[in-house]
Amino acid sequence: MSEFRPVPATDREACQRILQYAFASERGPVTPDPDGDWPPSLFDQRGLYDGDSLRAVCKLYFLDTTVRGAATTVGGLGAVATPPEHRGQGYAADLCRHALREYREADVGFVTLWPFSTPFYRRLGWGTANTYRRFDLPPSALPDHSIAGQLVRLDADDWERLRRVETAAAAGTALSLRRSEAWWRERTLADWDDGGLPYCYGYERDGDLRGYVVYTIADDADNTLSVSNFAAAGEEARRALLAFLGNHGAQIERITLQLPLDAALLHRVDDPAAVDCTVEAGPMVRLTDVGHLERLDWAAENLDCTLSVSDPLLDRNDGLFRLSVSGGTATVDPLPASDSAADATVDIATLSQLAVGTHGVDAADRLAGLEILDESVRQPLADVFRSEPVYLDEFF
Repeated sequence: MSEFRPVPATDREACQRILQYAFASERGPVTPDPDGDWPPSLFDQRGLYDGDSLRAVCKLYFLDTTVRGAATTVGGLGAVATPPEHRGQGYAADLCRHALREYREADVGFVTLWPFSTPFYRRLGWGTANTYRRFDLPPSALPDHSIAGQLVRLDADDWERLRRVETAAAAGTALSLRRSEAWWRERTLADWDDGGLPYCYGYERDGDLRGYVVYTIADDADNTLSVSNFAAAGEEARRALLAFLGNHGAQIERITLQLPLDAALLHRVDDPAAVDCTVEAGPMVRLTDVGHLERLDWAAENLDCTLSVSDPLLDRNDGLFRLSVSGGTATVDPLPASDSAADATVDIATLSQLAVGTHGVDAADRLAGLEILDESVRQPLADVFRSEPVYLDEFF
């Protein structure tokens, strides 16, 4: 039987070889790096073992964010990898099952991830949390603006000021990350993926930091400026930062950046035809426990219904549940299979999307895995599971 446990220092090289083959195989075989902290500081390294043989690995992150307007911690399942000689044997799914159980035991109700394959993780119960727009444009497309403040160069020692802007800019948006000091220093403003050390500039007025942009400039044919983080607490800062990027025209040919789906960049540029814009699926999200719905803050509406939930990985989530919401508080009670008929059926991926706000009830019924069997519960469900902005843009 496989065992899920921390990867010790003695298996560090084996773990690094698995990760290198999965995520940087184009480099060819490389010698694992013996330096650096072990265990790592930003995540917990886990492995799936068959005896002493390491068959699959993953990273467990614990991310500060909000869901339904309340601060919470969600899981970030990263770098799930199986060596080629052990693929196709179910180790990745088994790894995910164990990871979900560990998160649940740590009282973490949601687990997010960036999928290598959306269908693969959909089959395991994850649903897409949010989509986003990716823009590719020449700097000349961005309009210039006169500004009342100034642009200042920032670094990791400014992390507290940056975090305040991050929090203000993402107010009301579920799953938006609240980065810790370690995350700012070791990830956001570090060369953690060998892409180069990023620049960070902020827009400041009267000593008050109101926005920032983090980016790298590639040594490629277009000297592409790639924005990894963009946050503005207000329109003034947003215009100033976009103008700042546009002022790089003598140095670069292209700018790429990722923004929420409702971003109005095409309405801000002089020539929308000069901008390549694609909509892409972002990270995925999953409940670890149906009972975690009790921990969320809900609209003060009355709901009493029976849900039939299907979960392909966790038996405790697979079955009938009575969901009641009154005065903003939910109760979830498992029911025997023969106890009553379901008012609605829902898969765990869709229930996860409903819980964080990705979909409202009508959209989930139309697009995803919700089926209303008793129409009398449709409006009460819709009153509770209201859609709201969801945007997780930090890759891990």
